[in-house]
Amino acid sequence: MASSKKPPSNKIPVFTPKKTKPLSLLDLVDKAFVSLLESQKKIKSMTVALSGGVDSVVLLHLLHQLQKTHHFTLKASHVHHGLSKNADKWVKFCEKLCTKLSVPLDVHHVKLPQKKSLGIEGEARQLRYEKLLQSKSDLIVLAHHADDQVETVLMQFFRGTGVHGLTGIAPYRKDSIPLARPLLAFTKAAIQAYALEHGLNFVEDSSNAKDDYTRNYIRNQLMPQITQLYANASQNILSTVERLKEADEIISETVNIFWKKYLRKYKGIDCIDIVQWQKVTQYETYTWGLIKTLGFRPQQITEVHKLLSANTGAYMVSDTHKLVKYKNMIQIVPLSNTMEHQLIYGEGVLQLTQFSIKVEALSREAFGEIPLDKKVACIDADSLDWPLLIRSWQPTDYFYPLGINKKKKLNHFLGAAKLSPIEKEKQTVIASGDRILWVVGQRIDHRFRITEHTKQIVRLTIL
Repeated sequence: MASSKKPPSNKIPVFTPKKTKPLSLLDLVDKAFVSLLESQKKIKSMTVALSGGVDSVVLLHLLHQLQKTHHFTLKASHVHHGLSKNADKWVKFCEKLCTKLSVPLDVHHVKLPQKKSLGIEGEARQLRYEKLLQSKSDLIVLAHHADDQVETVLMQFFRGTGVHGLTGIAPYRKDSIPLARPLLAFTKAAIQAYALEHGLNFVEDSSNAKDDYTRNYIRNQLMPQITQLYANASQNILSTVERLKEADEIISETVNIFWKKYLRKYKGIDCIDIVQWQKVTQYETYTWGLIKTLGFRPQQITEVHKLLSANTGAYMVSDTHKLVKYKNMIQIVPLSNTMEHQLIYGEGVLQLTQFSIKVEALSREAFGEIPLDKKVACIDADSLDWPLLIRSWQPTDYFYPLGINKKKKLNHFLGAAKLSPIEKEKQTVIASGDRILWVVGQRIDHRFRITEHTKQIVRLTIL
Protein backbone atom coordinates (compact mmCIF):
# COMPACT_ATOMS: atom_id res chain seq x y z
CA MET A 1 0.00 0.00 0.00
CA ALA A 2 1.38 3.31 -1.02
CA SER A 3 2.15 5.81 1.72
CA SER A 4 -0.19 8.77 2.01
CA LYS A 5 2.65 11.00 3.20
CA LYS A 6 3.86 13.66 0.80
CA PRO A 7 7.55 13.57 0.03
CA PRO A 8 9.56 16.22 1.81
CA SER A 9 9.99 19.45 -0.10
CA ASN A 10 13.45 20.68 -1.00
CA LYS A 11 12.25 24.28 -0.99
CA ILE A 12 13.33 26.60 1.79
CA PRO A 13 10.26 27.77 3.67
CA VAL A 14 9.53 31.46 3.33
CA PHE A 15 8.10 33.28 6.32
CA THR A 16 6.13 36.38 5.46
CA PRO A 17 6.07 38.80 8.35
CA LYS A 18 2.88 40.61 9.15
CA LYS A 19 2.69 43.95 7.45
CA THR A 20 3.06 46.72 9.98
CA LYS A 21 1.17 49.91 9.50
CA PRO A 22 3.55 52.84 8.95
CA LEU A 23 3.69 55.32 11.79
CA SER A 24 1.21 58.15 11.44
CA LEU A 25 2.04 61.83 11.64
CA LEU A 26 0.64 61.81 15.17
CA ASP A 27 2.88 58.88 16.19
CA LEU A 28 5.98 60.53 14.75
CA VAL A 29 5.29 63.88 16.41
CA ASP A 30 4.50 62.00 19.63
CA LYS A 31 7.93 60.32 19.56
CA ALA A 32 9.62 63.67 19.00
CA PHE A 33 7.71 65.21 21.88
CA VAL A 34 8.53 62.38 24.24
CA SER A 35 12.21 63.02 23.58
CA LEU A 36 11.77 66.79 24.06
CA LEU A 37 9.76 66.46 27.26
CA GLU A 38 12.26 64.01 28.71
CA SER A 39 15.18 66.35 28.00
CA GLN A 40 13.31 69.46 29.20
CA LYS A 41 11.63 68.43 32.44
CA LYS A 42 10.28 71.92 33.15
CA ILE A 43 7.92 72.00 30.14
CA LYS A 44 4.41 71.90 31.60
CA SER A 45 2.66 74.42 29.36
CA MET A 46 2.72 75.24 25.64
CA THR A 47 1.52 78.01 23.35
CA VAL A 48 0.84 77.31 19.66
CA ALA A 49 1.29 80.08 17.12
CA LEU A 50 -2.07 79.80 15.32
CA SER A 51 -2.57 81.66 12.05
CA GLY A 52 -5.55 79.59 10.90
CA GLY A 53 -3.63 78.12 7.96
CA VAL A 54 -3.39 74.38 7.41
CA ASP A 55 0.05 74.06 9.07
CA SER A 56 -0.88 75.67 12.38
CA VAL A 57 -4.34 74.03 12.44
CA VAL A 58 -2.78 70.57 12.03
CA LEU A 59 -0.19 71.40 14.71
CA LEU A 60 -2.90 72.49 17.15
CA HIS A 61 -4.91 69.35 16.40
CA LEU A 62 -1.86 67.14 17.03
CA LEU A 63 -0.94 68.82 20.30
CA HIS A 64 -4.53 68.72 21.47
CA GLN A 65 -4.42 64.92 21.14
CA LEU A 66 -0.98 64.62 22.74
CA GLN A 67 -2.15 66.76 25.65
CA LYS A 68 -4.24 63.85 26.90
CA THR A 69 -1.25 61.54 27.31
CA HIS A 70 1.54 63.99 28.19
CA HIS A 71 -0.44 66.16 30.62
CA PHE A 72 0.62 69.66 29.62
CA THR A 73 -1.58 72.73 29.41
CA LEU A 74 -2.17 74.11 25.93
CA LYS A 75 -3.21 77.47 24.55
CA ALA A 76 -3.05 79.26 21.20
CA SER A 77 -1.90 82.72 20.15
CA HIS A 78 -3.11 84.63 17.07
CA VAL A 79 -1.69 87.92 15.82
CA HIS A 80 -3.97 90.26 13.84
CA HIS A 81 -1.75 92.44 11.63
CA GLY A 82 -4.56 94.02 9.67
CA LEU A 83 -2.64 93.40 6.44
CA SER A 84 -5.43 91.41 4.82
CA LYS A 85 -9.10 92.29 4.30
CA ASN A 86 -9.81 88.80 5.69
CA ALA A 87 -7.92 89.40 8.95
CA ASP A 88 -11.11 89.70 11.03
CA LYS A 89 -12.49 86.49 9.49
CA TRP A 90 -9.29 84.66 10.42
CA VAL A 91 -9.69 85.76 14.04
CA LYS A 92 -13.27 84.42 14.10
CA PHE A 93 -12.12 81.15 12.55
CA CYS A 94 -9.38 80.70 15.19
CA GLU A 95 -11.82 81.55 17.97
CA LYS A 96 -14.33 78.98 16.68
CA LEU A 97 -11.65 76.29 16.34
CA CYS A 98 -10.23 76.88 19.81
CA THR A 99 -13.71 76.89 21.35
CA LYS A 100 -14.39 73.52 19.70
CA LEU A 101 -11.14 72.08 21.12
CA SER A 102 -11.51 73.86 24.51
CA VAL A 103 -8.14 75.54 23.99
CA PRO A 104 -7.71 79.11 25.35
CA LEU A 105 -6.85 81.66 22.66
CA ASP A 106 -4.94 84.95 22.96
CA VAL A 107 -5.66 87.41 20.12
CA HIS A 108 -3.16 90.26 19.65
CA HIS A 109 -4.01 93.28 17.48
CA VAL A 110 -0.84 94.97 16.23
CA LYS A 111 0.11 97.70 13.79
CA LEU A 112 3.19 97.59 11.62
CA PRO A 113 5.52 100.62 11.95
CA GLN A 114 5.42 103.29 9.25
CA LYS A 115 9.11 102.78 8.48
CA LYS A 116 9.52 99.08 7.76
CA SER A 117 13.28 98.61 8.05
CA LEU A 118 12.83 94.82 7.98
CA GLY A 119 10.26 94.84 5.16
CA ILE A 120 6.60 93.92 5.60
CA GLU A 121 7.34 90.21 6.13
CA GLY A 122 10.17 90.91 8.54
CA GLU A 123 8.24 93.44 10.62
CA ALA A 124 5.18 91.17 10.79
CA ARG A 125 7.36 88.23 11.87
CA GLN A 126 9.07 90.41 14.49
CA LEU A 127 5.73 91.48 15.96
CA ARG A 128 4.49 87.88 16.03
CA TYR A 129 7.55 86.75 17.97
CA GLU A 130 7.28 89.68 20.37
CA LYS A 131 3.71 88.70 21.23
CA LEU A 132 4.58 85.01 21.47
CA LEU A 133 7.46 85.77 23.84
CA GLN A 134 4.96 87.51 26.12
CA SER A 135 3.36 84.13 26.63
CA LYS A 136 3.70 82.71 30.12
CA SER A 137 4.07 79.18 28.75
CA ASP A 138 7.17 77.02 29.11
CA LEU A 139 7.35 76.37 25.36
CA ILE A 140 6.29 78.12 22.15
CA VAL A 141 5.41 75.71 19.34
CA LEU A 142 5.63 76.78 15.69
CA ALA A 143 4.33 75.05 12.57
CA HIS A 144 7.32 75.36 10.24
CA HIS A 145 7.67 72.31 7.97
CA ALA A 146 10.19 70.74 5.56
CA ASP A 147 9.16 72.94 2.61
CA ASP A 148 9.77 76.02 4.78
CA GLN A 149 13.20 74.62 5.58
CA VAL A 150 14.12 74.21 1.89
CA GLU A 151 12.97 77.77 1.08
CA THR A 152 14.89 79.17 4.05
CA VAL A 153 18.12 77.40 3.08
CA LEU A 154 17.89 78.75 -0.48
CA MET A 155 17.29 82.28 0.82
CA GLN A 156 20.26 81.97 3.19
CA PHE A 157 22.42 80.68 0.35
CA PHE A 158 21.63 83.67 -1.85
CA ARG A 159 22.25 86.04 1.08
CA GLY A 160 25.71 84.57 1.62
CA THR A 161 25.23 83.61 5.27
CA GLY A 162 27.92 80.91 5.29
CA VAL A 163 27.80 77.38 6.70
CA HIS A 164 25.83 78.26 9.81
CA GLY A 165 23.13 80.01 7.81
CA LEU A 166 22.80 76.96 5.56
CA THR A 167 21.84 74.80 8.55
CA GLY A 168 18.42 76.42 8.21
CA ILE A 169 15.68 76.53 10.81
CA ALA A 170 16.46 74.85 14.11
CA PRO A 171 13.89 72.28 15.33
CA TYR A 172 14.47 73.51 18.87
CA ARG A 173 15.87 76.80 20.08
CA LYS A 174 16.54 77.87 23.61
CA ASP A 175 15.37 81.44 24.16
CA SER A 176 13.86 83.39 27.02
CA ILE A 177 11.00 81.02 26.21
CA PRO A 178 12.16 77.95 24.23
CA LEU A 179 10.84 77.42 20.69
CA ALA A 180 10.01 74.01 19.16
CA ARG A 181 9.10 73.09 15.57
CA PRO A 182 7.84 69.48 15.64
CA LEU A 183 6.62 69.51 11.99
CA LEU A 184 10.00 70.46 10.53
CA ALA A 185 10.64 66.92 9.29
CA PHE A 186 7.34 66.71 7.39
CA THR A 187 6.42 68.04 3.96
CA LYS A 188 3.54 70.35 3.20
CA ALA A 189 1.90 67.47 1.33
CA ALA A 190 2.02 65.23 4.42
CA ILE A 191 0.45 67.98 6.54
CA GLN A 192 -2.29 68.58 3.98
CA ALA A 193 -2.98 64.83 3.82
CA TYR A 194 -3.39 64.75 7.60
CA ALA A 195 -5.85 67.66 7.46
CA LEU A 196 -7.85 65.88 4.75
CA GLU A 197 -7.85 62.58 6.67
CA HIS A 198 -9.20 64.24 9.84
CA GLY A 199 -11.60 66.60 8.10
CA LEU A 200 -9.87 69.74 9.39
CA ASN A 201 -10.97 73.11 8.08
CA PHE A 202 -8.48 75.94 7.67
CA VAL A 203 -8.16 79.35 6.03
CA GLU A 204 -6.23 80.20 2.89
CA ASP A 205 -4.10 83.33 2.69
CA SER A 206 -4.43 84.57 -0.90
CA SER A 207 -1.16 86.53 -0.55
CA ASN A 208 0.74 83.21 -0.58
CA ALA A 209 -0.03 82.92 -4.30
CA LYS A 210 1.54 86.29 -5.05
CA ASP A 211 5.22 86.55 -5.95
CA ASP A 212 5.73 89.95 -4.32
CA TYR A 213 7.66 88.42 -1.42
CA THR A 214 10.96 86.58 -1.81
CA ARG A 215 9.79 83.42 -0.08
CA ASN A 216 6.67 83.23 -2.25
CA TYR A 217 8.73 83.67 -5.41
CA ILE A 218 11.06 80.83 -4.38
CA ARG A 219 8.07 78.62 -3.55
CA ASN A 220 5.93 79.42 -6.59
CA GLN A 221 8.52 80.03 -9.31
CA LEU A 222 12.00 78.83 -8.42
CA MET A 223 11.31 75.45 -6.78
CA PRO A 224 9.08 74.13 -9.60
CA GLN A 225 11.86 74.90 -12.09
CA ILE A 226 14.50 73.28 -9.90
CA THR A 227 12.43 70.12 -9.43
CA GLN A 228 12.08 69.82 -13.20
CA LEU A 229 15.85 69.43 -13.38
CA TYR A 230 16.31 67.54 -10.09
CA ALA A 231 13.27 65.54 -9.06
CA ASN A 232 14.62 64.91 -5.56
CA ALA A 233 15.94 68.45 -5.06
CA SER A 234 14.01 69.14 -1.84
CA GLN A 235 15.09 65.89 -0.19
CA ASN A 236 18.68 66.41 -1.35
CA ILE A 237 18.71 69.90 0.17
CA LEU A 238 17.34 68.57 3.46
CA SER A 239 19.98 65.83 3.51
CA THR A 240 22.68 68.42 2.86
CA VAL A 241 21.31 70.52 5.72
CA GLU A 242 21.85 67.60 8.11
CA ARG A 243 25.44 67.16 6.92
CA LEU A 244 26.05 70.90 7.22
CA LYS A 245 24.76 70.83 10.79
CA GLU A 246 27.45 68.27 11.64
CA ALA A 247 30.10 70.33 9.84
CA ASP A 248 28.93 73.48 11.62
CA GLU A 249 29.25 71.74 14.99
CA ILE A 250 32.83 70.70 14.18
CA ILE A 251 33.71 74.22 12.99
CA SER A 252 32.08 75.80 16.03
CA GLU A 253 33.98 73.53 18.41
CA THR A 254 37.29 74.36 16.71
CA VAL A 255 36.57 78.09 16.68
CA ASN A 256 35.44 78.11 20.31
CA ILE A 257 38.67 76.44 21.41
CA PHE A 258 40.61 79.13 19.55
CA TRP A 259 38.76 82.06 21.13
CA LYS A 260 38.91 80.56 24.61
CA LYS A 261 42.68 80.43 24.20
CA TYR A 262 42.96 84.16 23.45
CA LEU A 263 40.04 85.52 25.48
CA ARG A 264 41.20 87.21 28.68
CA LYS A 265 39.93 89.51 31.40
CA TYR A 266 41.19 93.07 31.64
CA LYS A 267 39.79 95.21 34.44
CA GLY A 268 36.88 92.81 34.66
CA ILE A 269 36.07 93.03 30.92
CA ASP A 270 36.34 90.22 28.36
CA CYS A 271 39.01 91.19 25.82
CA ILE A 272 40.76 89.74 22.79
CA ASP A 273 44.27 90.73 21.78
CA ILE A 274 44.17 92.36 18.34
CA VAL A 275 47.61 91.04 17.33
CA GLN A 276 46.47 87.45 17.86
CA TRP A 277 43.20 88.15 16.04
CA GLN A 278 45.06 89.52 13.00
CA LYS A 279 47.21 86.39 12.80
CA VAL A 280 44.17 84.28 11.89
CA THR A 281 44.30 83.23 8.23
CA GLN A 282 40.71 81.95 7.88
CA TYR A 283 39.53 85.25 9.30
CA GLU A 284 35.94 85.10 8.02
CA THR A 285 35.26 81.69 9.55
CA TYR A 286 36.89 82.53 12.88
CA THR A 287 35.46 86.05 13.12
CA TRP A 288 31.96 84.84 12.32
CA GLY A 289 32.36 82.06 14.88
CA LEU A 290 32.90 84.74 17.50
CA ILE A 291 30.49 87.50 16.51
CA LYS A 292 27.49 85.24 15.79
CA THR A 293 27.35 84.52 19.54
CA LEU A 294 27.32 88.28 20.21
CA GLY A 295 24.26 89.17 18.12
CA PHE A 296 26.08 90.41 14.99
CA ARG A 297 25.17 89.52 11.38
CA PRO A 298 27.48 87.77 8.89
CA GLN A 299 27.42 90.90 6.70
CA GLN A 300 29.23 92.74 9.52
CA ILE A 301 32.41 90.65 9.38
CA THR A 302 34.18 93.30 7.27
CA GLU A 303 33.10 96.09 9.65
CA VAL A 304 34.42 94.13 12.62
CA HIS A 305 37.80 93.76 10.94
CA LYS A 306 37.91 97.50 10.28
CA LEU A 307 37.39 97.97 14.02
CA LEU A 308 40.71 96.21 14.67
CA SER A 309 42.63 99.12 13.10
CA ALA A 310 40.30 101.93 14.24
CA ASN A 311 41.12 104.57 16.88
CA THR A 312 40.65 103.86 20.57
CA GLY A 313 37.02 104.39 21.53
CA ALA A 314 35.54 103.18 18.22
CA TYR A 315 32.82 100.62 18.74
CA MET A 316 30.11 98.48 17.17
CA VAL A 317 26.80 97.56 18.78
CA SER A 318 24.50 94.58 18.24
CA ASP A 319 21.21 93.85 20.01
CA THR A 320 23.10 92.09 22.79
CA HIS A 321 26.73 93.22 22.85
CA LYS A 322 29.19 96.02 22.23
CA LEU A 323 32.63 95.62 20.67
CA VAL A 324 34.98 98.44 21.71
CA LYS A 325 38.47 99.19 20.40
CA TYR A 326 40.74 100.02 23.33
CA LYS A 327 44.50 100.29 22.69
CA ASN A 328 45.66 96.86 21.45
CA MET A 329 42.51 94.94 22.32
CA ILE A 330 38.83 94.54 21.51
CA GLN A 331 36.58 94.68 24.56
CA ILE A 332 33.41 92.58 24.59
CA VAL A 333 30.67 94.06 26.74
CA PRO A 334 27.14 92.64 27.17
CA LEU A 335 24.41 95.26 26.87
CA SER A 336 22.13 95.73 29.81
CA ASN A 337 18.52 94.61 29.42
CA THR A 338 17.33 97.65 31.35
CA MET A 339 17.65 101.37 30.74
CA GLU A 340 21.28 101.35 31.73
CA HIS A 341 24.58 102.24 30.12
CA GLN A 342 27.97 100.71 30.70
CA LEU A 343 31.03 102.92 30.79
CA ILE A 344 33.98 101.05 29.39
CA TYR A 345 37.47 101.41 30.80
CA GLY A 346 39.35 103.89 28.66
CA GLU A 347 39.28 107.49 27.51
CA GLY A 348 36.61 108.99 25.29
CA VAL A 349 33.10 110.42 25.22
CA LEU A 350 29.93 108.42 25.84
CA GLN A 351 26.81 109.93 24.25
CA LEU A 352 23.71 109.36 26.36
CA THR A 353 20.11 110.48 25.93
CA GLN A 354 20.23 113.14 28.65
CA PHE A 355 23.89 114.14 28.43
CA SER A 356 27.35 113.16 27.26
CA ILE A 357 30.11 112.16 29.61
CA LYS A 358 33.83 112.54 28.99
CA VAL A 359 36.27 110.09 30.56
CA GLU A 360 39.92 111.01 31.16
CA ALA A 361 42.76 109.11 32.81
CA LEU A 362 45.37 111.31 34.51
CA SER A 363 48.44 110.78 36.65
CA ARG A 364 48.51 112.46 40.06
CA GLU A 365 51.38 114.70 38.98
CA ALA A 366 49.58 115.96 35.89
CA PHE A 367 46.26 116.50 37.65
CA GLY A 368 46.62 119.75 39.57
CA GLU A 369 43.79 121.17 41.72
CA ILE A 370 40.51 119.35 42.34
CA PRO A 371 37.81 121.39 40.55
CA LEU A 372 34.78 122.62 42.49
CA ASP A 373 32.50 122.20 39.46
CA LYS A 374 29.61 119.79 40.22
CA LYS A 375 29.72 118.62 36.62
CA VAL A 376 33.15 117.11 37.24
CA ALA A 377 33.96 114.06 39.36
CA CYS A 378 37.57 113.17 40.16
CA ILE A 379 37.99 109.61 41.35
CA ASP A 380 40.82 107.48 42.66
CA ALA A 381 41.35 105.09 39.74
CA ASP A 382 42.50 102.18 41.90
CA SER A 383 39.20 102.21 43.79
CA LEU A 384 37.17 101.44 40.64
CA ASP A 385 35.87 98.16 39.27
CA TRP A 386 35.18 98.40 35.53
CA PRO A 387 32.90 98.65 33.66
CA LEU A 388 31.08 101.42 35.48
CA LEU A 389 27.30 101.47 35.33
CA ILE A 390 25.34 104.63 34.55
CA ARG A 391 21.71 104.22 35.62
CA SER A 392 18.68 105.87 37.18
CA TRP A 393 18.70 105.95 40.97
CA GLN A 394 16.62 103.45 42.92
CA PRO A 395 14.68 103.94 46.21
CA THR A 396 16.95 101.37 47.88
CA ASP A 397 20.17 103.22 46.92
CA TYR A 398 22.52 104.73 49.49
CA PHE A 399 26.00 106.23 49.43
CA TYR A 400 28.61 107.96 51.61
CA PRO A 401 28.57 111.69 50.67
CA LEU A 402 32.03 113.22 50.24
CA GLY A 403 33.23 114.85 53.46
CA ILE A 404 30.72 113.05 55.63
CA ASN A 405 31.77 109.40 55.29
CA LYS A 406 28.47 108.37 56.79
CA LYS A 407 25.90 106.16 55.09
CA LYS A 408 22.95 108.15 53.77
CA LYS A 409 19.86 107.08 51.82
CA LEU A 410 19.96 108.62 48.38
CA ASN A 411 16.26 109.46 48.56
CA HIS A 412 16.91 111.65 51.63
CA PHE A 413 19.97 113.22 50.04
CA LEU A 414 18.06 114.20 46.90
CA GLY A 415 15.22 115.55 49.01
CA ALA A 416 17.65 117.80 50.92
CA ALA A 417 19.10 119.02 47.61
CA LYS A 418 15.67 120.57 46.88
CA LEU A 419 15.38 119.08 43.43
CA SER A 420 12.10 119.43 41.58
CA PRO A 421 10.07 116.21 41.14
CA ILE A 422 11.14 116.05 37.49
CA GLU A 423 14.80 116.69 38.33
CA LYS A 424 14.66 114.05 41.02
CA GLU A 425 13.05 111.56 38.63
CA LYS A 426 15.76 112.16 36.01
CA GLN A 427 18.65 111.89 38.47
CA THR A 428 21.32 109.43 37.44
CA VAL A 429 24.10 107.73 39.34
CA ILE A 430 27.33 106.05 38.35
CA ALA A 431 28.12 102.84 40.17
CA SER A 432 31.23 100.71 40.50
CA GLY A 433 29.98 97.21 41.20
CA ASP A 434 27.25 97.60 43.82
CA ARG A 435 28.67 100.90 45.17
CA ILE A 436 27.56 104.32 43.98
CA LEU A 437 30.63 106.45 43.23
CA TRP A 438 28.89 109.59 41.93
CA VAL A 439 25.44 111.08 42.22
CA VAL A 440 25.86 112.76 38.85
CA GLY A 441 26.00 116.53 39.10
CA GLN A 442 25.67 116.43 42.88
CA ARG A 443 28.41 114.72 44.90
CA ILE A 444 30.88 111.81 44.74
CA ASP A 445 31.08 109.03 47.30
CA HIS A 446 33.65 109.49 50.09
CA ARG A 447 35.06 106.01 49.47
CA PHE A 448 36.26 106.99 45.98
CA ARG A 449 37.88 110.30 46.89
CA ILE A 450 41.42 111.33 45.94
CA THR A 451 43.85 110.88 48.83
CA GLU A 452 47.55 111.39 49.41
CA HIS A 453 48.05 107.79 48.31
CA THR A 454 46.30 108.25 44.96
CA LYS A 455 48.52 107.54 41.94
CA GLN A 456 46.04 107.55 39.05
CA ILE A 457 42.89 109.64 38.64
CA VAL A 458 39.80 109.17 36.50
CA ARG A 459 38.04 112.43 35.69
CA LEU A 460 34.40 112.28 34.62
CA THR A 461 32.96 115.41 33.05
CA ILE A 462 29.37 116.10 32.01
CA LEU A 463 29.32 117.85 28.65
